[in-house]
This record gives sequence, C-alpha cells and structure tokens, in this order.
Amino acid sequence: MRIFIITQYEPFYIPKMIESILAKQGKYEVVGYTVLKPHRKNKNMFHWFKERQVLYTKWELFLVVFAYLFVKILTISNLTRKFSNLKIFSHYKIREFTTPDINSDEYLDTIKPLNPDYIVSISCPQLFQDKILELPKIACLNAHGTLLPRHRGVFGSWWTLFTDDIVGGSTIHTMELKLDAGYIVWQKTFEITKLDTQYSIALKTKRDMTSGLIEIFNSITDKTPSVIEPKYESSYHRAPTKKQGKDFHRKGKRVITIRDLFNIFFTKYE
Repeated sequence: MRIFIITQYEPFYIPKMIESILAKQGKYEVVGYTVLKPHRKNKNMFHWFKERQVLYTKWELFLVVFAYLFVKILTISNLTRKFSNLKIFSHYKIREFTTPDINSDEYLDTIKPLNPDYIVSISCPQLFQDKILELPKIACLNAHGTLLPRHRGVFGSWWTLFTDDIVGGSTIHTMELKLDAGYIVWQKTFEITKLDTQYSIALKTKRDMTSGLIEIFNSITDKTPSVIEPKYESSYHRAPTKKQGKDFHRKGKRVITIRDLFNIFFTKYE
C-alpha cells in the first residue's frame, strides 16, 4: 500500500500523527509528502492571530504563543524532532515534494509517477480539485476532527464544545469537490467531560485519526474501504464571531489550559 501525505506546518498535534504513521510502516509505505503553509492562500499569520484574538482570553492567547515559541526554540536548536513534521519526515527518509499549489499540473506531474494508492489530507489548508482527486489508485482520504456530517467546516473542536455536545469524535472519509463530503470509511467517538477544552479535544481526535489511518493502510485491498452510514445530523460552520467567542467563555468553556500544555509537550500517539 503506497501512501502520499499532504499536510501543513503545525507543531502541536500533526507531528505526533506523522511520527506514529511512519514508525508503523510495514504493510504500507509512505512514498512522499508535501507540507504547506498553515493558512489558506488568501490569508497569512496576521489573519490567523486576528481570528484567535477574538476567541481566546488573554491568558489563553499567552499560553498558545508561549507553547509555540517554546517548541520553535527546541526545534531550531535541534534538541528534538517531535514538534516538526519536516524533521520527522527527514528522519524516516521520506521524499519531499514542495509546491505553492497542490492543484497545479506541474505538481501533479511530479507525484503521479509515485503511483500512490491513497493521497491523505491531514489538515491540508488547500482544497482538492478534480485532477488531484482522480490521481490515486484507490482514493483521496481526509482526516477530520468531528463526527461528520456534524460540524463540517473549520474550528471543529471549538464548535463541539460551543454546541454542548456530549460526544465528540473523528472521521476519515473519501474526498470530493465539496468540503468535508464523500463517503465515511472510519469513525470513532469519545465522551466529552467537564475538563475538556478545545485543545484537549483536538489532541484526542488527532490521536484517534492516527489509529484509524493506520488501520486503513494495513488493510491489504485495492478497493475503497467499506462505507459507514452517517449517524449524526449535518451542520456547517465558519470561523466563530467575537460575540460567539465571548459566549463560549461565559458558558464556562475553555480553549486551552496549563494541563493542555503538558499534554502537548509529553503525549505520544501509540
């Protein structure tokens, strides 16, 4: 089974996923990867900060910035690879393919000779168009941090808390032109507790997605995995507004805590 991964620069969760997926290669092989900037084409880091400034308290924003700078220093100093997708891929000698546009003909012509069975999107910030969707032998797969079709769109972990869901989870589905559409091929749930935050839910969903992807990769078949019928109501969300951010905290919800920092720094996906 030949796997090609498209993801983004993100230091807290995705490197844990990549490390676990690469460490368990055997029945499957990761033949290449692309790591994109973490914002969409029409946005930059200023937009990222501005979006979160209206959703986070000052303390939460401080914790996120502190954590980001801390792991950045560790990575630049070469003290660890565990917070860098690039360093992890390099450690396992996986071939890198760079591009500003995953839908460009030039890019697709470079990865087509790899003959991937699956192209996997892990928080890819660009939308897949027709040509890339048709490239893999079996399917393009997306790992999404909610129980689709519930909470389609962005900020899935945040909306899971905001809407007072008692159950959270993650989904792996085939990809279509429509965002977060396609057939559900894997899904897992967990109970949400009073201690859960946006970041703790994200940690759990990424952990479960990792297990789900490895399970799919290890199934020796040239056919799309069995389809799971949707069990949850459909909803779609854009980025929360400033008012919703205030309502979130009035309800006693939290984005991140010191406990989450320890989990970010020390949790490893098995």
